[in-house]
Amino acid sequence: MSLLRDLQEKHGLSYLFISHDLRVVRALAHRIIVMKDGKIVESNDTEILFTQPTESYTKRLLKSIVQ
Repeated sequence: MSLLRDLQEKHGLSYLFISHDLRVVRALAHRIIVMKDGKIVESNDTEILFTQPTESYTKRLLKSIVQ
């Protein structure tokens, strides 16, 4: 993760990072899109999404991890 973050900052890179590991997503992403059944259910800046989710599906996902 450190290497990806360093490369991102050094070269101004953007990533499309798909993962079910929300801890990794939080560490790498500036913005997150939450999908369910192939449809977008919520999109927001990372910290806002983690601290103020609006959709029940997102809230359930976040409750499933230890923050």
